[in-house]
Amino acid sequence: MKKPFLLFTIKCAVILYFAACTSIEDYTVAQAATPVIIKGAWKVNLFLDTNNDQTNDFAGYSFTFTSSGDIKAVKNGIEVNGNWAEDQFSKSVNINLSTGDPALVRLNNYWKISSVSNGQVDLMNNGVTRLNIASL
Repeated sequence: MKKPFLLFTIKCAVILYFAACTSIEDYTVAQAATPVIIKGAWKVNLFLDTNNDQTNDFAGYSFTFTSSGDIKAVKNGIEVNGNWAEDQFSKSVNINLSTGDPALVRLNNYWKISSVSNGQVDLMNNGVTRLNIASL
């Protein structure tokens, strides 16, 4: 009778040890981006690539995101479509626009979610590229 109880106790101790060594923040986001980003239109508020401000390259674009994973970028009546997805486990957003436009191609990537608020979403890529979008 002691052996099953001892094995159970050891298994519980190992589980608790690994749980204590892993921060819950590694697996959660204070707020998911999807419920915020699918409401209304967005603009690029800031685009920094290796501390080089390239926000003006996105002037005039508005972006809409749908809950089904579609994204649309519009500038001067010209639409560019693509898809996007949020991975809440890895706290990232993947953007894929079907375009040859050099500015929009730079958005095609996996972006780590830094912060989410009702009016802004802040994203990072490889720790050197920062994308901040703001609601219009």
